[in-house]
Amino acid sequence: MKQVKFLLLPLFTLVISFGVKAQDINAVVEQFNKGSEAFKAENYQQAITDLEAAYVAATAVTDEDAAETIEGIKANCKNMIPYSYSSIAGSLASEGKYVEAIDYFNKSLAAAGKYGNTDITQENVLEKINSVYSAQAADFAKNGEFDKAIETVTKTGDNDAIDKIKKFVAASYLKEAQTAQRAKDYKTAAEKSKQATEYNSESESAYLILGVSYSQLKQYKNAVDALEKCVALKESAQAYYYLAAAYQQSGNNAKACQNYKKVNDPKLSANAQAQMKVVCK
Repeated sequence: MKQVKFLLLPLFTLVISFGVKAQDINAVVEQFNKGSEAFKAENYQQAITDLEAAYVAATAVTDEDAAETIEGIKANCKNMIPYSYSSIAGSLASEGKYVEAIDYFNKSLAAAGKYGNTDITQENVLEKINSVYSAQAADFAKNGEFDKAIETVTKTGDNDAIDKIKKFVAASYLKEAQTAQRAKDYKTAAEKSKQATEYNSESESAYLILGVSYSQLKQYKNAVDALEKCVALKESAQAYYYLAAAYQQSGNNAKACQNYKKVNDPKLSANAQAQMKVVCK
């Protein structure tokens, strides 16, 4: 399973003056310390529980003598609570628990809004969520769940990520087409190579297999169309040879002659020369 890496989150610490003697202040400090220790231990779920309780308790304190201590506690809670949610999200994503990860990233954004944390923004949370979608899509693709992979990566709106997944899917179909072609199962080879071209319109290999398979199925017009696209992407003696043969079979000797003349591979030249005697008149 693909691991999604997220930056380690900064640790916020607070130096608290314990000069305030009021019992309620001591309780708030104790509650905050519990949350802080949980945060340091990366027990983020417990940290959230304790820090939220500390923040609520601190907000209720009205003793002016404790103002500096209370403000310090609140300031740290404002940072540590949203980052705890974000840390949990990162861990869940790394474990492949993508839906839960996205939920916690959204919770981190909600907490940032609630506590006034300006470091965690909608923009950077969306970036992390898109990373999760990309990782989830990659897992779907590796498991052969291509429709889910495309649907998921499309949520990112990232053209590069979408293109990467589409090319992976295309390569998977191409591999199946090659296997079918070797087994002389040309119908399957045509189906799979056609699917490959739908996900990667720049795969000359897919168009070559598609064209050759159509020729074997005596669908010469389709063969010509596929092989013309193949040579437009990348010229090769093999592609020109099969294109010429497809034109010849479809009755277009002029085009067949034109393409046989472009075959410069020693392995194919003899056959090409022999066919030219037939079509180049």
